[in-house]
Amino acid sequence: MPKPKIGEILVRRNAITAAALKEALLAQGASLLPLGSTMVRLGTASEEDVVLALAEQHGVPGVVLSKSTIQCEALGLVPERIASGHRILPMAVEGATLKVALANPVDQVLLDEIAFASGKKTLPFVAVRSTLEDAVRRGYRAKGEGAALSPGADCTHEEVHLEVVQPPAPAAPAMEPELSQRAVDDFPKAPPPRPRADHAKPRVLVVDDEEAILDIIDRALTHKGMEVVRATRGREALDQLRATNPDIVLLDAMLPEIHGFEICAQIKRSEQYGHIPVIIISAVYTGWNLIQDVKAMYRADDYMTKPFRIMELVRKVEETLSKTQGGASPSPEQAEVLRTVEDQLRRAGEAAKAGQLDEALQAAQAAVKADPFDARAHFILGTTLHRAGRVYEAISEYERVVELAPSQFNALKNLAVLYERQGFKSKAVELWMRALNASPSDAVRDTIKAHLIQLL
Repeated sequence: MPKPKIGEILVRRNAITAAALKEALLAQGASLLPLGSTMVRLGTASEEDVVLALAEQHGVPGVVLSKSTIQCEALGLVPERIASGHRILPMAVEGATLKVALANPVDQVLLDEIAFASGKKTLPFVAVRSTLEDAVRRGYRAKGEGAALSPGADCTHEEVHLEVVQPPAPAAPAMEPELSQRAVDDFPKAPPPRPRADHAKPRVLVVDDEEAILDIIDRALTHKGMEVVRATRGREALDQLRATNPDIVLLDAMLPEIHGFEICAQIKRSEQYGHIPVIIISAVYTGWNLIQDVKAMYRADDYMTKPFRIMELVRKVEETLSKTQGGASPSPEQAEVLRTVEDQLRRAGEAAKAGQLDEALQAAQAAVKADPFDARAHFILGTTLHRAGRVYEAISEYERVVELAPSQFNALKNLAVLYERQGFKSKAVELWMRALNASPSDAVRDTIKAHLIQLL
């Protein structure tokens, strides 16, 4: 279904008349600006009315930048020339989330690049292009002068403030976040790592979605006396990581399901897997500070670009392995980490049921730190954050759950509710559709169907 046009939305909302729209369309030809920016400059429509229309058109919340105060710290995550050239404005950091204003909020390639460069999950907000360009200039000038905040032209807030607007939407189904033992037990537990004999061959986990590349690497490393474990998708890579206890991981950056950069970051933050060296192999990113970005942001031990020379890759693997202790059976420390995860999950669940949210958060965070690939830990943490009203942090955790366990109904449902309440209609529809397919009963399925009809 084609998107409604901005002018049509504004006329339907009685924000402008049909005659005013006609005049603005004539003026747009001379301004070389989008229609919304032309109307704001002419005074035909207010910035807020145009932002509301853009939000309806794109299915994301809008931000009135002239009435917002942005965080200069967030601007430091994206160079000014990139922000100016692509018309993007980093506005605020909240936990692991970066809120970004864009003229085109559905440019997923750009959003992925921002996420890579910042190491944050990006949430897009649409803005009027002319106001956005002014806010970019104003913000980076303020940052250069050492300011902590950059207020909009009509904003008096002395702290971070985003003037977010969104069209009215039908009420989401009354489904509060569930944290029952049944909900947690629905998640499959990972098998313990398989034991390895002392002095076993070095085990290399190689992850790439191209079988031909896997074949080349497999033959070269096997010839050098190494054991190769293969994976072609993100979730398969995680399963193999947890099951095989590799000595080193060779990881393609752009994988189906979960990006390799994200897998690398999670490995390195983990108590259980953080000691495993990771070499990222990719031709996907040619951003503003490539090697430094990868090593600093994601803590990769090394980086190779495609196409690569196979003997150079073998040399890097051998050099990296020579610096480590080498692998054997899972150590007592790793076994202790597994027990810690189970203990912390139990503590978090009990505390959450008792309404002790601080204790539940502490235990759930400890479980995630110990094993970042345990979907149960992210679900309990997300649900606790959800109950505590920490919306964007909860969204981030639920996103991790549906990456790791894509058919878990409760996580899909909770994520759909939160996205919808925050004005991310397009994302909410996507999640409701997935929740529909994972519904536990006909009654729940019918409720979701009825709500989707209202949304669409």
